[in-house]
Amino acid sequence: MTEGTGLKKVLGFRELLSVGIGQTIGSGVMAYTGIAIGITGRGVVLAYIMSSLLVILITLPAAQLSSTLPCAGAEYMHTSRILSPTLGTFYMFIYIIYTMTISVYAISFTEYLQQLIPSIPFKLIAVLVLTVFYIANIVGIQMAAAIQKILVIALFAGLFVFIIFGLPHVQISGFTADTMFPAGFKSVFGAAALLTFATGGANVITHLGAEAKNPGRDIPIVMAVATVLVGIIYAFLAFVASGVLPVEEVANKNLGVVAGVFLSKPAYLFFMIGGAMTAIITTLNSTFSWVTKPLLMFVEDGYLPKKLGEVNRRFGTPHYLLTVFYIVGLLPVITGVSLSAISTIGSCAMLFRVFIPICSCFFVHKKYPDACAKSFFLFKPSVLCITVGIAGVILLIQMAVLLDMQTTFMIYVSLVTVLCAFIISVIVNRIRKVSFYTGDAVNDFRQTSKQNSEN
Repeated sequence: MTEGTGLKKVLGFRELLSVGIGQTIGSGVMAYTGIAIGITGRGVVLAYIMSSLLVILITLPAAQLSSTLPCAGAEYMHTSRILSPTLGTFYMFIYIIYTMTISVYAISFTEYLQQLIPSIPFKLIAVLVLTVFYIANIVGIQMAAAIQKILVIALFAGLFVFIIFGLPHVQISGFTADTMFPAGFKSVFGAAALLTFATGGANVITHLGAEAKNPGRDIPIVMAVATVLVGIIYAFLAFVASGVLPVEEVANKNLGVVAGVFLSKPAYLFFMIGGAMTAIITTLNSTFSWVTKPLLMFVEDGYLPKKLGEVNRRFGTPHYLLTVFYIVGLLPVITGVSLSAISTIGSCAMLFRVFIPICSCFFVHKKYPDACAKSFFLFKPSVLCITVGIAGVILLIQMAVLLDMQTTFMIYVSLVTVLCAFIISVIVNRIRKVSFYTGDAVNDFRQTSKQNSEN
């Protein structure tokens, strides 16, 4: 087990890769591909390739931090130790807001199932989906990882059915400058910025540093491999999605519209179940595997009752926290809260959640020089600062794209929520007056000696 947390170090490279791929391939490709086609036509193929490169640039700082200072709940831990407890608390409030989106996966899955079986009881199925993966993660991350491997295989099979059967129907002559750059290269870049919401996701494995067997090496490699692999698959999907029918017929439509043109009914069902629906539940399963880790460390730091962070001795899982997030996921399903509202607030929170921790890179060399010297993957200070600057610019572009898609009311709701989270964070930490930084990485990040030496 990992010192101070009770979590078991059981995740190897393949398990981490299955989590990274499962988290990345989700409902985003089904929803955003059609929107991106509406923005840049058949240039969506280039946009997906560009978006993968943008995601790698965004996650490069986090990959280096997690290689150097691997731990459970990495984003919170890096922020609270390297920057300040106040910013760490602010991150956690933003993070908790973001976790409302766990309900989106159950709702989206049920919506696709309803297309195939219109008479299903919507709320009951969504609740059952959440419950199944909650239980799978309660009985141990190894069980969840084993399920994830099977689901990822089924996912690839479903997506490859779409690609392989669709390629012969693509009108290659239709890929011209006019159809790929309808508004110039600017449209491709704008679509690429939007598609980072679909190609991003592998960075969540940074939260599994305490359960990874060799986190210093595996985490940065898995983040890159998962992003590139998914980006290539998405580019082929986009090639088929935009090349079979005229652009105006597929713009702002999901992949099911195109699939219905060239797939037989059995193949269409296989794609919808093995591709679209499995993509959503792999994301749900992987989310349950990492979502508790930052809050677990938040509890360890004394912000919440210790009982809440108790880890089951038999399964090595934080069962109380998993239950909290299970309930958080159930509430929007049961109450019927707008999926659009949840997605808007959650997406805004996600950008803050990513941006705050990577700022820690500015100070990591100064605060933990010994850990930096042993790191498997870490740039020199000047180069590291450049990577943070590039990531920050890309995140600002993402924010602009996101806000442009929202109503004025939802923008105000999101910004007010973030502001309130910051004010509460300041008040809490002025009362507590704590500091978690000692300069000793093993102590500050609750690492085992083995974990530290592997860097």
